Amino acid sequence: MRSGYHPAIEREAQKETLKKQGFYHKTAWRKIRQQALHRDHYLCQECLLHKKITPATEVHHIVPLEDDPSLGLELSNLRSLCWSCHEDTKHKQQHNKHMVSGVRVLKIADGSELESKDQ
Repeated sequence: MRSGYHPAIEREAQKETLKKQGFYHKTAWRKIRQQALHRDHYLCQECLLHKKITPATEVHHIVPLEDDPSLGLELSNLRSLCWSCHEDTKHKQQHNKHMVSGVRVLKIADGSELESKDQ
């Protein structure tokens, strides 16, 4: 790894670049966004799972744009959500980024926990 390089910083720089390039203002994004909303009948797909009917106002990338820009305009990678569910999804993604991989928490019969490093 070269000096001063960190993959997380590199991904963050790419994300900013995509936004600065105006990805969300381009005609291609607007068209595919409209197709996703139409496909999902303008309803929040997360709310539907909980048997609630809520209008969708946002279109969410299942695989985040910064993780794989090539999926940015793939209809199969888009999901229509209401504002609230979209915000929840962003918070879950942030939480998952801070999770330590390779660690399992084992529950012991007496209710205590034990951390184990996966090999």
